[in-house]
Amino acid sequence: MSKVFMRAMIVKPVSLMLLMVLLSPPVMAGKRLYKWVDDKGNVYYSDKVPPSAAPRRKVIINEQGLPVKTIERAKTPAEIEAERRRQAELAKQRAIEARKKARDRMLLDTFATVGDIIKARDEKLVSIRNQIRITDSSIVKLENQLARLRSRAADAERAGRPISQQLKANIRSIESQIANNRRYIRKRRIEEQAIRKRFEEYIARFKELKGID
Repeated sequence: MSKVFMRAMIVKPVSLMLLMVLLSPPVMAGKRLYKWVDDKGNVYYSDKVPPSAAPRRKVIINEQGLPVKTIERAKTPAEIEAERRRQAELAKQRAIEARKKARDRMLLDTFATVGDIIKARDEKLVSIRNQIRITDSSIVKLENQLARLRSRAADAERAGRPISQQLKANIRSIESQIANNRRYIRKRRIEEQAIRKRFEEYIARFKELKGID
């Protein structure tokens, strides 16, 4: 379609059906028109879309002058980024909801009463306390060994003898074992607190699902 025809479309509005009648059969046969509007409100019809109009919203019109498809305008980079963030937030919310539903199913499938939940919690806490007790006992034994090794090192210094490299290595090894055991106990204490909190949430949610006051 010529530029002259497009300019005529802007200067003197004519009904689309009339325009299509005026077009010669060779031009219209088997072709479709694109309709779009520029920033100034001018309406364009053409069988080809120029690059300047590519980002705009367009309507495809068939040979009978009826709209058959709408091509939305291209989104700006800001709009694309906003949509990406929106989709990411939706995905995040869906994941949260999925985890909640999975937890609800687990609660209802695993426990019949609040007492069952408390029993399961206490079993986990007892296991952790036993681990802590065993580790505490190990620390006491290691500290006794360390005291003896340090006493030997002190005796050597008082006697003016050099402390052997083996004795120094043994002292460092015992000190490292004690430090590792104390870190292990701290982790178990943190785990104990997490279990208490998690099971408090389990109990509250279980009551909600069961309608228990």
